[in-house]
Amino acid sequence: MVRILLFGTGSVGTVYAMLLSKAGAQVTCVCRSNYETAVSNGFVVRSTIFGEEHFRPTVVRSVEEAVDNLTADSPFDFIVVCTKAITSHGDHSATDMIHLAVTKAHTSIVIIQNGLGVERVYRTAFPNNTIISGVTYLPTSHIGAGIVLHTETQKLHLGPYPAHTAATAEQKRTRAFADLIIAAGGEATVHSDVQIERWKKLIGNATWNPICALSRCRDLQFLQSSPKLAYDFVISSMREVVAVAQAIGYGDFIGESDVQQQIQRSKARQWPGVEPSMLADMRTGRTMEVEAVIGEVVKIAKSRRVEVPRLETLYLLLHCSDYISVAVSESSAAGKKGL
Repeated sequence: MVRILLFGTGSVGTVYAMLLSKAGAQVTCVCRSNYETAVSNGFVVRSTIFGEEHFRPTVVRSVEEAVDNLTADSPFDFIVVCTKAITSHGDHSATDMIHLAVTKAHTSIVIIQNGLGVERVYRTAFPNNTIISGVTYLPTSHIGAGIVLHTETQKLHLGPYPAHTAATAEQKRTRAFADLIIAAGGEATVHSDVQIERWKKLIGNATWNPICALSRCRDLQFLQSSPKLAYDFVISSMREVVAVAQAIGYGDFIGESDVQQQIQRSKARQWPGVEPSMLADMRTGRTMEVEAVIGEVVKIAKSRRVEVPRLETLYLLLHCSDYISVAVSESSAAGKKGL
C-alpha cells in the first residue's frame, strides 16, 4: 500500500486527501487547528464533480506523531505539501516541519502550491529525493467545520523539479503519483516542464488575486463594476504576466490565447463570480501569498527589464496591505498576552 503524509488540510488539501484515500493509499493528515474536528468527524467533501464523500484518514497533530506511527520498513512514499506559500514563515520552516518524515532517496515530495519558486527550498533541503511540482485548478471553500465545497473543475499538472534534468526514476515517481489521482476519478497530467503550467495559471493568479483583494470584489463583480475600464485593466495586467513569461523563454507556449482563456473563464461564471484566496485572506486578516504569486513575477520582470507598471502597482499595494494586516494581528496577539 502506498503511504502518504499530507501537510496542509485546508480546502485544497482536503480534496486531495479524499482523492488519494479513494485511490487506496494510506493517507495520514497533519492537522493542527482542525485536529479535534478531524478526529471526531473526519472530513466531508461536497463536490459537483465527485459527489459527496465522507472520509476518515489517519489524523495526527504533528509530523513527529506521524513518524512515530511508522515502522522502520514502511516509510512514507510521498509527502504532499498543500500549505500556503507564505514567505514570512521563514525560508526553511516548511522543510524543517517535514524533514523527520523524509526518507533519503525514497520519499518523493509533492508541492501543490500557488506561485513561482515554491519548490526551491525543498530541492535544496532534500537533494537526494524526487521533488514533484504541482499546479492545480480546484475551486474550493470551507462551508463548515471539516466540510469543503468543491465546484467547477479539478485539474492537477505535475512535473519533476527542476525541469529538463529529471532522471527516468523521477519521471516514474511523478507518473506514479498522477496515477493515484486518476485511479480516484481525478484528472492529472504529467509534464516534462510543468513551469509552463505555473506561468499559465499565473496569468490569472497574479492578476485576479491582488485585484480582488484590493478592490474587495469577486472577479465578475470587478468586471461589471466599470465594464470598459475594469476589463482593460485586467487584460493589460494579464498581458504583463505573459510578457515576463516570454522574456524567460516560454514564448512558444504562452501567449494571447491564454489571456483570452483566463478572462473568458471569469466572464462565463455565475454572479457574483469566485472569491480568490487573497480576497478571502484579506477579509479575515490572514497573511497572503504575496511574494510567491506576484512578487516573484515582478522581480523576474525587473531582472529582464520588462515593463510591468500595473503588476508593480498591485504588488506594492498588496505588500503594504499585507504588512499592515500582519502588524495588526501581531499587535492584537501581543495585547491579549498582556491581559
